[in-house]
Amino acid sequence: MMTRLILAFAVAIVGLSASASGPNIVFVEVDDLPAHYVGVNGAESAQTPTLDGLASRGVHFLNAVCQGTMCGPSRNSLIIGRYPHNIGMYENGPFKGLSNGVWTLPRALQQSGYKTAYIGKSHIHPGKEGLSGTNAHVRTVGHRQLGFDHVWQSMGRAVVGKKEPERGVDSYVDFLLDQECYEQMKADRRKPTTLPDDVYLDGLFTKLAEEYIAKQDEPYFLWLNYSVPHGPYDVKQDYHDRFNDAPMPEINARDDSGEGIPALLRPHQMDFSKVDKVQRGNCANIAFMDDQLGKVLAAIEASGKSDNTIVVFFSDHGILIGEHGLEHKATFYREVLNPTLIIYDPRQESAKRITQPVQLLDLVKTTLDWAGASAEEKAVPYGDTLLPLIEGNGTFARDYAVGECPGYYAMVTERYKYIAPFQHQEGGQTLLFDLKKNPEETLNIVEQHPELVEAFKRKANVWLAQSGEVLMQPTKR
Repeated sequence: MMTRLILAFAVAIVGLSASASGPNIVFVEVDDLPAHYVGVNGAESAQTPTLDGLASRGVHFLNAVCQGTMCGPSRNSLIIGRYPHNIGMYENGPFKGLSNGVWTLPRALQQSGYKTAYIGKSHIHPGKEGLSGTNAHVRTVGHRQLGFDHVWQSMGRAVVGKKEPERGVDSYVDFLLDQECYEQMKADRRKPTTLPDDVYLDGLFTKLAEEYIAKQDEPYFLWLNYSVPHGPYDVKQDYHDRFNDAPMPEINARDDSGEGIPALLRPHQMDFSKVDKVQRGNCANIAFMDDQLGKVLAAIEASGKSDNTIVVFFSDHGILIGEHGLEHKATFYREVLNPTLIIYDPRQESAKRITQPVQLLDLVKTTLDWAGASAEEKAVPYGDTLLPLIEGNGTFARDYAVGECPGYYAMVTERYKYIAPFQHQEGGQTLLFDLKKNPEETLNIVEQHPELVEAFKRKANVWLAQSGEVLMQPTKR
């Protein structure tokens, strides 16, 4: 018995020593950021110097693909290393929550000796089984059960509304009541805020992240989730003033009628009478977001650990602001499907721009590799490690990336985008876009290239066979 205890203790010490040399890992995830509104992606009116600078020093993935084209599917997919079709969540609709026993990235990192933290707006849905108390208590404890040691989460700016505030339901409401700022936030609702930056929700997220980073002495994983640039466009007026006379990005395929495109893939028609206001508000929110990123990077520098801290910046997906005559998301046009993804690893000597399609899901195995996770942990999630692309050693495992929305999936290569219905989707259509000849994605060439369609069908069948059961969720539309 004593021999076994000594051996177990030795193994534990070895494990701790191995993890102690691992890098800190910071995910900065933002909500609804359209990549074509970012300076490094060519947006002339953008004010994103921090993000542009990060891209100039890191690895910029120009063809990243989100797993879900709405917030909930994208984020819940990422935390468990599974596709939306594995949990039957394709949009922000009814969802029973993630089971307590499900494999999660933060729990795997805990096993590798990392302290883990979740700060920000929560789109993660822990299951309620075995939990009791207020909604805030249930969600906070639920996040901890999913593998986070430290949790500060809110449902977002929408919690401040017409109803009377109730303590113990949302962390941000409690904070505003404690600061005696609830009524001011309520009066500002959907208007430029008059609150100090560190009281306005996303500025508060930054302050909480700064405090967390300053206190960490051991390898840590921080998942920081901003609610901007998602509307409402309510950042301070001076951010709006910057764009009063600025030219806005040209709207791609503005007059596209979507002829021959399934209605499920064109869900939200744009009201062009408000497009200018939305564009300028979006730019204002993005500029504020960029400033918050700058503060987080400064906090990492001030911690003295910047040489050993990896920063992963990404959006859950993009949005449409008039492109193809549409707004919002939940479709496969590139403005939604291709989020910004930038990885800065200070241990890498050169910056890169990668055109190979990758998935946000690939961040899971990449992070596990950084953390030195066990082979058993790395065998669980789907996706593939990005290290061959980041480090320039070896070959990346795929030539495609896949995203999903209600009833359909999209398989993207460097040249083509193939869209097909899941088997459960009755009457679904197949689409094929040539991204080189028709980057606007207005010409469905499925009839002209049956050989390509068959090749994609074979590739898709292999992917479906290897990626778990397809569970369908009734669409709200």
